[in-house]
Amino acid sequence: MTCGDTGPVPRLRRLLPVLLTALVAAVAGCTGGTDAVDQAAGGEFRFVAGTGKGEVIPVADRRSAPAVTGQLLDGGSWALEEHRGKVVVLNFWGSWCPPCRVETPELDQAYGATKAAGVDFVGVAVKDRKEAAAAFLADKKISYPSLYDPAGKVILRFRDFRSSGFPYTIVIDRQGRVAAVYPTVLLREDIEPVVKRLAAER
Repeated sequence: MTCGDTGPVPRLRRLLPVLLTALVAAVAGCTGGTDAVDQAAGGEFRFVAGTGKGEVIPVADRRSAPAVTGQLLDGGSWALEEHRGKVVVLNFWGSWCPPCRVETPELDQAYGATKAAGVDFVGVAVKDRKEAAAAFLADKKISYPSLYDPAGKVILRFRDFRSSGFPYTIVIDRQGRVAAVYPTVLLREDIEPVVKRLAAER
């Protein structure tokens, strides 16, 4: 097969360069200093019924997401509570993070394909310069908004949900509960089936 990139070998080949540098990026950007992001905090989760790289938490085991508010990179404010009734994908990223260069455009494609079904995506730029984060989004033509969180305070609100790894994605169901956790880089094929499944829950 000469066209497409859907098999496991081409997919691994595409991700290999960024995955090799992911640990270095995480150490450089997310550890050290008094405002370091504590990515190892929190307890373990029991995951079942998963797809792709992550797992969906059974409805009976889901816990309410913490309150999230903040300022958007392009101005204005954002509050998770205002999106109750929708599936919300919170993706923690940074312009300094090599895997984010692969992941963010893929998430934007998933957003375009699912927003009509009641799915919202929002990025959270962690430990980044505002100008660098904004330039990154403009260069990648990302259509969903991003919060500016240079000290990593938002990600720390999810410390009870295992958060080792970066990039880091949390999916919240229509009732405001954490429904999936992904401490790894995601592609569209990983996240889109999950949010479609959650959007179909009633």
